[in-house]
Amino acid sequence: MPQISFEFFSPKTISAAFSLSRAVESLAGFAPRFSSVTCSNDPAQTLETLRALRQSGMGRLQAHITCATQTPADLPAYLKAVQETGAEGIVALRGDTAPKALEVMDLIGSAKKNAMRDIFVAAYPEVHPLAQSAQSDLDWLKRKQDAGATAAITQFFFHADFFLRFRDKAAAQGITLPIIPGILPVQNWTSVQAIARSCGTAIAPDLAEGFARAEREGRAKMMAIAQATELCDSLIQNGAEHLHFYTMNKAEVVCAICTALGKAPQQSLRSVA
Repeated sequence: MPQISFEFFSPKTISAAFSLSRAVESLAGFAPRFSSVTCSNDPAQTLETLRALRQSGMGRLQAHITCATQTPADLPAYLKAVQETGAEGIVALRGDTAPKALEVMDLIGSAKKNAMRDIFVAAYPEVHPLAQSAQSDLDWLKRKQDAGATAAITQFFFHADFFLRFRDKAAAQGITLPIIPGILPVQNWTSVQAIARSCGTAIAPDLAEGFARAEREGRAKMMAIAQATELCDSLIQNGAEHLHFYTMNKAEVVCAICTALGKAPQQSLRSVA
């Protein structure tokens, strides 16, 4: 069985906080290798969520840090604050450009100086929307590896071939760091389509029709579980040793996928409430 990990985001309301707590309680039983928390517009919210997850059994914690939200002067203090929450690493993201923004290589270098155990970066099997070319994407990933990145997590995709081709091309370019496929289980098909359009994720016509029909027939959840399980199984059969799930702070579909893949949850679960 491959290792698994989960991504969460910081809740902005009391109701959302309870939703996150329930999701974490359910998913902790799968003993993830690590869990990451996306960067909020308010960095303090990210830190608060990391502290809440510290005793939850969610594995090593990673804080997403976007270059656009940090300046070189502020970064050392923020990295220290991240470490004080118990987090052992970061997910270094470029984000939108902004005045005085960090470069991702500087962010990786700073994390390395602060002895972060894990320095993860992003990778794009279907090419970043702002990239000049697929080769440019690979060149950036190689630079991030050379700067000290320890692993990469990919943008989500719906077709295993995209990841497998990207992985092979990366290896041919001398990229040796682990490339972890990012999996987005469909929680809401309308929202997922919008996200896919914004980040350049391809949706085959038959997949789109399948989800549309499933929604009409009241079996959207079943379709989501089946589609993601089939995708994950194909990745595993082709050598993937780790799967990273974008949970959207919801556990039911993710739990069903992990169980279908043979990852039995432990009986003793903890709550972060």
